Amino acid sequence: MGKQLIGMAAATVAVPAALAQIASAQAPGAPAAAAPESQPAGTPPGGRGARGGRGAPGGGRGGPGGGGGAAGSVTFNTVLTKLKEGKQVFSNTITDPDLEAAKRACQGVDFIWIEMQHSTLTWRESANLIETIAAAGCIPFVRVPYANEGDIQKATDAGALGIICPMVDTVEKARDAVQFAKYPVGNLTNPNTKPWGRRSSGQNRAGTIWGSSYATNANNNIMVLIQIENPAGVGIIDNMLDQVEGIDIVMVASNDFGIQAGDRDGSPTYNAREEIVRKSVLAHGKYLAGPSNWANRPGYKFFQGRGGATTNGYEPR
Repeated sequence: MGKQLIGMAAATVAVPAALAQIASAQAPGAPAAAAPESQPAGTPPGGRGARGGRGAPGGGRGGPGGGGGAAGSVTFNTVLTKLKEGKQVFSNTITDPDLEAAKRACQGVDFIWIEMQHSTLTWRESANLIETIAAAGCIPFVRVPYANEGDIQKATDAGALGIICPMVDTVEKARDAVQFAKYPVGNLTNPNTKPWGRRSSGQNRAGTIWGSSYATNANNNIMVLIQIENPAGVGIIDNMLDQVEGIDIVMVASNDFGIQAGDRDGSPTYNAREEIVRKSVLAHGKYLAGPSNWANRPGYKFFQGRGGATTNGYEPR
């Protein structure tokens, strides 16, 4: 009986201590842990792309605590690998559910931009596109309609390795983009890569697409991109990047960037705002994104559009 009481007392002490550790790590501004050395891979773990191998134990359940070795040790997002190597990455944009067209669109680009803000794609259609794109050896990014939990949860569960959030002009929107894309700690003995978020664990396609290591490596593979599209976003870019850990890419959304302010690329006011965003992003060590016809501008690495473009893809307005 005495031993049982001692064990219960020890457990009583251990539980609050563990909770305090989690709370401290998740507090705003908490320093991110250094990620373990990653192992870039050209194909998803499991070796067969889409439907190639089972997801985390439990029939493909994603989420914290899955198998696959040390958390944060595997990289299957080749866009991330190329950016870390200093390379530029280019894309095609898809607004239609045609899977054969999606396969063709993967040729000669690094990732596919699945457009859900300005299209009528359903989540079922987008999930099928993600699976098809991954099987073709390309990386699926999804522009969600809004930085909310439901949209980001569906995109990540479907297997997107990039979350693009439009019209980010508050610190709260920037924080939501990260916290809904990232899993929480998962397991204190093998914690997920920081920052830890609030993504829920549940049955999903992502583990089936990316393999058994997905669950404990989602946080270090899913990239979060915020789009700066209006003067309000420009005005607080430093605040967002100072206060929100986990933003990987910031995009000057060239079309709305002008329309929302009433000027156009090349005008003094447009160029002044672009310079503010560009300098802030680079000073914070983030990747800078824009339309592919900006490929020769200093600092830009991530592009909507194919290489060699001469226009931004939008009709003049």
